[in-house]
Amino acid sequence: MKKTLILLLAFILISAPAFAIDKIGVWKEMPISVYIEKNRRDYLMKKAFGDWESASNKTVEFEYVDTPEDAQIVVTFADKVSDVSENAVGLTYPAVGKDGYFRSARIVIAKYSDTQTIKMTNHQLMKIMRHEIGHAIGLNHTTSPNSIMNATTNRCLDISKDDIRTLKEIYQSK
Repeated sequence: MKKTLILLLAFILISAPAFAIDKIGVWKEMPISVYIEKNRRDYLMKKAFGDWESASNKTVEFEYVDTPEDAQIVVTFADKVSDVSENAVGLTYPAVGKDGYFRSARIVIAKYSDTQTIKMTNHQLMKIMRHEIGHAIGLNHTTSPNSIMNATTNRCLDISKDDIRTLKEIYQSK
């Protein structure tokens, strides 16, 4: 009995890191090709991608392409995001194969707040953009209050050390 308990405990401890990483998927190769729809705030989206590349010390890298057909990640802007199940102002639609690798991702960023009446500030948009890019590179929501991947906080505008640690864990485990 004691031996069985020790073996079970050892299995849990060895397996725990694999279960601790909550990822959507990973990209097989870098750089990831990105198309950003022309918009008066497309420069903010490009900056948000650059923020992830820089903060991750190029764990993720991006290259920009001229057509959506040539892109792995396609970014579009809309008056309202099309998912009616939530009052979202940004959504990411990932396509992940059975092997756990991304095939593509589509990010939609709303021009207005969830009330549909107030245009968002550049600071608000940057938070949303960074958050949605986080999904498009494999990160799921977290409960960490300082994480850009926390879906319910307005506190964090920047990518946190926790976000980068999780990103590096999922890409090292691929």
